[in-house]
Amino acid sequence: MKIRLIEPKAPGLNVFDRARLPRLGLPLLGRLLIEHGHDVRIYVETLAPVDWDDIAEADLVGFSSTTATTPRAYDMAGKVRDLGIPTVIGGSHVTFLPGEATQHCDFVARGEGQVTLLELVDALEETSGGDARWRKIKGLSYRDEAGHVIHNPDRPPSTQEEFEALPPPALGLIVGHERMTNVPIMTQWGCPYACDFCSVIHMFGRRVRARAIEDVLTELETYRDRGAVFFYDDNFVVNKARTRALLRGMIERGLTPDWSAQMRAEAVYKDKRGRELDHELLGLMRDSGCRMVYCGFESVNPATLAAYNKHQDVQDIRDSIRAFHQYGIRVHGMFALGADTDDKETFQRTADFALENGIDTVQFLMLTPCPGTPFYERMVEQGRLLTEDLSLYDGHHCVTQPALMSPYELQMGIYRAMASFYSVRHTLRLILSNVTRNLPFLLGLLWRERKLRLQLPRVALLSLLPSRRPDVLDILRGALSRESWKRLRGMFVVPVLRVYGRNHIRQWARQARERAYVEHLRRLVGRRRQAVGAS
Repeated sequence: MKIRLIEPKAPGLNVFDRARLPRLGLPLLGRLLIEHGHDVRIYVETLAPVDWDDIAEADLVGFSSTTATTPRAYDMAGKVRDLGIPTVIGGSHVTFLPGEATQHCDFVARGEGQVTLLELVDALEETSGGDARWRKIKGLSYRDEAGHVIHNPDRPPSTQEEFEALPPPALGLIVGHERMTNVPIMTQWGCPYACDFCSVIHMFGRRVRARAIEDVLTELETYRDRGAVFFYDDNFVVNKARTRALLRGMIERGLTPDWSAQMRAEAVYKDKRGRELDHELLGLMRDSGCRMVYCGFESVNPATLAAYNKHQDVQDIRDSIRAFHQYGIRVHGMFALGADTDDKETFQRTADFALENGIDTVQFLMLTPCPGTPFYERMVEQGRLLTEDLSLYDGHHCVTQPALMSPYELQMGIYRAMASFYSVRHTLRLILSNVTRNLPFLLGLLWRERKLRLQLPRVALLSLLPSRRPDVLDILRGALSRESWKRLRGMFVVPVLRVYGRNHIRQWARQARERAYVEHLRRLVGRRRQAVGAS
């Protein structure tokens, strides 16, 4: 069969735009389908536009979506169905709301879809049998010939043995894969924790399944010299013995690209109760190429951390930042703000904490209800959802009624906290500090590197032109030795990221869609005040 798979893009700007990375579900499915003899191509809209002439010739079109990209997926599926082509959709949102999805797609693959999709494709190739072809496929939802929604029994999550047998995702099937900013690699599925707002455990379970270390090393070898790697695990450090073994293997084989990953603050501890640091793990991370960790700190409000069921305290956050920096690893702090225990002072307190403790970059996102989570169920039960526009469920828009403030105050509180952290003042202060600490190196650089001295007038000129600033990095890289470039880049990478963050915030606020929604929230406050006054 000719099968085309699509990962839609969310509307507007969002925090993930800079990292042009596909999720790995479709490349994994693509690999399995190729191995079964099918013609597969994958479109990821953040990397390349969908070729609709190609789609029109497909025998089956599949979609992978999050809550925020689901409306786009539904629109595209409608266009495909108008062509008479069967459609199937998967992802966390449709897994928990499959009845909704069957209004827009022919089939819904709930949960882990690798076996479900293969069985569906086999059934579609059968020329007779009607609805009976689908009834035996676990994890599948669809509408029968009478229009009734049918949810077949759930498919159990893959076992450790089944997961370990899965092939690596076929990134080469993605149109525009050469535009990826990092090479994405997954080493394990699942998370043993149970954060109140997270859909991961409800999608993949709390039992972590890990790939064989040798298979991960082999995949890394495939992408040797292809640039930085992002480990896509929801929590990279679960089994520390396994993590250490993987990092040692990377070092022994010289597979040490710059890499980053998501992990919890407590990963830095050898003994959390005594707050003893795990210097062995931190050293292995540094020596194997770790340059940044993405930590779900979530909050600096102890009451909020308890409400999230985070099993973490504020001191853990402080210790982790200090420990990672001690080993030369940058920290990206991820916070979910707007819990029932948060008030209007929470936002600036969080920004101040991030600056005072030296977090390199941050994302302050709205606490957002994802289907399948306890938080979502509570918001529905309490009637606190503000909108049914799923495209707004991206962490950048307030879509629930907070307990201790208005939706407008939550929206603007997060915006102002982001603007405070990424302010010009704080970025310039960071640059000045870096230059002061490294002044002997910089002066020596100008003395030693003749090619750099010759390029300085051009660098100065291009730095004044926003459209040509990316060229400055190429000029500097070409004018410096490898070691000098590496050190110079390390000095200025965080200020550059902060400048990007500031520009991103400003661009977001200027979009007509975002301005309209913020104005809607502001007017909502006025209407509620009028209603209170009238009563």
